[in-house]
Amino acid sequence: MRELLVFGEKTFKITVPDDAKITFGPFSPPTNDRNNWVSTGRAEGTLRIYQGSKENVVAVFAGVRGFRDLSLQYAEEVAKEEGATIWKSDQHGYMREDKIQRTNEWVDDPPLLEAPKPRRRRKAKEDEVF
Repeated sequence: MRELLVFGEKTFKITVPDDAKITFGPFSPPTNDRNNWVSTGRAEGTLRIYQGSKENVVAVFAGVRGFRDLSLQYAEEVAKEEGATIWKSDQHGYMREDKIQRTNEWVDDPPLLEAPKPRRRRKAKEDEVF
């Protein structure tokens, strides 16, 4: 069995059999007489998993931007910035002093960040004016 990390609209892991065939591409490719591939500004496709033959589709995931087998080693370059901003005041006004140190380092298998949850709009009170 192989474990895949899939990212796109959601980030999730799936386990697929070793003999499964995996394909990745547009959900419905465009044709000359029918243009049904709509660009949302980002490349998104569909991950399909077949068991045995192409006629035996066992899973289809739309809205996928990429995937990788978790047995592959992966490292990502991360920029770190540490420092402080100090405001000083005297008879001439305020002066800002920045003390910042920037470094880059490689991080093996960086932790996954969850997508931010959509904000709820609060209901306006009757006496509030917008």
